[in-house]
Amino acid sequence: MTLGTLYIVSTPIGNADDISARALRVLAGADVVVCEELREGERLLKRYGLQKALADLNEHNEQARTPELVAELQAGKTLALISDGGTPLFYDPGRLLVSEAYRIGAKVTAVPGASALMAALVLSALPIDQFHVAGMLPVKRDERREALRALQSEKVTCVLLDAPYRLSAVLNDMLDVFGGERPVVVACDLTMPGEFVARGNLGDVVARFRQRPFKGEYVIVIGGVS
Repeated sequence: MTLGTLYIVSTPIGNADDISARALRVLAGADVVVCEELREGERLLKRYGLQKALADLNEHNEQARTPELVAELQAGKTLALISDGGTPLFYDPGRLLVSEAYRIGAKVTAVPGASALMAALVLSALPIDQFHVAGMLPVKRDERREALRALQSEKVTCVLLDAPYRLSAVLNDMLDVFGGERPVVVACDLTMPGEFVARGNLGDVVARFRQRPFKGEYVIVIGGVS
């Protein structure tokens, strides 16, 4: 029997118009759409007039669910892996499924599209010929500051991600660790109607958010040491 195909499908990070024609074709043709949460997956498909079988794959069930999805590929089914928004596998579950799909010899292909990381980088006006993705910072303050100290002497542009409700804490820790002159960009609610980008030295950016607090999705881009 012919093995199935696993598509890794990028979906919008905010603006519903940012889905590609190819992504819509793949979602429409998939036997199963694999999503983090069933409610979010159903909401996304409904937005584009699609009704498909859904399977949830998240941090709580990844080990148990992956063999079931691999069996679908072995049966010749087409699977489309999506995240709650943007390009899957950036701090999202699914890597085990991709690895197992390769192991059994199934076809694996990506349908590129929206990415908060790339959107923030191109909006930053900082050098991006090289960059370092530092990713999600630790939750505990001491560990977070230690992670930031590891970036103090980084010469290339760095990208940080964190939870919406921790922006203030992260910026304050950055100010204490880096000082006020480090160039920084905070890209907020990317592609959405309220999108805005705060740019400047770290002291000014921290002052801006102290005056006008923000709670929402964001990406922080830090300039490297000259």
